Amino acid sequence: MADLAQDLRTLADHHAEQATGDFPAVLAGAGARRRQRFRWSAAVSVALAVAAVAALSPWSATDGTQDPVINTPTLDPRWAGTMTITPATAHPGQEISLTFPPKSFRGLAFTISDATDRSKVLYYLSSDRYAGPTNNGVPVPPRPGWWKAGDPGGGWRAIGVNGPGPDHLIVPTTITDGTYLLCIMEDRAVADACALLTVKR
Repeated sequence: MADLAQDLRTLADHHAEQATGDFPAVLAGAGARRRQRFRWSAAVSVALAVAAVAALSPWSATDGTQDPVINTPTLDPRWAGTMTITPATAHPGQEISLTFPPKSFRGLAFTISDATDRSKVLYYLSSDRYAGPTNNGVPVPPRPGWWKAGDPGGGWRAIGVNGPGPDHLIVPTTITDGTYLLCIMEDRAVADACALLTVKR
């Protein structure tokens, strides 16, 4: 009987020791779990912040370069409606048609210049409104022509033209792609007129 009582006391003491011994381990485990939850929460917060910054930031090329800014030339308002080019976009060697307001007076010569600086003339053009001299009594059919600025072989007849047109020109075959200012050759005797011409192969 005494042995049974001793065994019961020993068993009770063993359970008590287990209970008291496990308490620090339980606390340590709980702390570890809290720290793990904190680290996870912090990682999620950082990921959300990065995503928000990416959503608000403007897109840029992956290699760090900026997209090129393309400046499209615009026509000076003083020339608005003075001349219409059809088609407004043409390829080298193509014939284009020019029309003007009624009662417009002009000559045969035109210029193609830098779109932003009229004084930088690149080509001279002549329209088809003049039939030209005769060849053994047969009139030469009207035809447009062109030549580079500075070419001593270029020239045109000093003839006035009235009305809305159309006047026809040829886009120079040696011109590069781009947008240019096409104008009536500057002359005090004619009304000024210009329009933008885009050359595209």
